[in-house]
Amino acid sequence: MSEHNWNKVVHKNVRCEDNQSIGNIVAVNTDHIIVTSEGGMSRYRIPKSFVEKYDGAEVHLMLPRIALGGFKT
Repeated sequence: MSEHNWNKVVHKNVRCEDNQSIGNIVAVNTDHIIVTSEGGMSRYRIPKSFVEKYDGAEVHLMLPRIALGGFKT
């Protein structure tokens, strides 16, 4: 994705590879997407390399939900 397209994913929902919703993207920087869970209880800093696709409505990751603990901030 180009840098312009990365800006389009801010405020979009994020799904893990096991199809579980984890929250919304609140920011994008050079190498990461920042995701806050619904209710703001958890925050993740996920490398862009784990983004599989953006379908225009949601961002899909190449990670199962169980692996997200390593990206929690």
